[in-house]
Amino acid sequence: MAEQSNQKSTQQPNGDCPAEGYTPASFEKRAAAWMGIAYVLMILFVINFAIYTGGRELPGTFPLFLVPVSVTLAVVLLRRMKLGTCPGGIPGGALGIGLCAAGVGLGLALGVPALLAALGV
Repeated sequence: MAEQSNQKSTQQPNGDCPAEGYTPASFEKRAAAWMGIAYVLMILFVINFAIYTGGRELPGTFPLFLVPVSVTLAVVLLRRMKLGTCPGGIPGGALGIGLCAAGVGLGLALGVPALLAALGV
């Protein structure tokens, strides 16, 4: 018992752990986590659709999976351009954002009509 009382408590009085070893995730990691959530939701929709329609698939909807990564990359590039840490500077960031916009446009243009056709709308 005496040994335990001599050790310092690592918890603060309100029950929280001290913040000295905590490093928050970077903006890029948080953006990637949100992208992962979007992909999980998309995959869950595809799997549930196949389960509840007796194995019917959603042909031609794969381009929709290009949208989350394009949006995430564009957001990260915009933030890096704002901070001045974008590789290639402003021209490189603008090129990357243009390519991301093309990816979103192609993903939606090719995927949405196929999804609506597969859903019978």
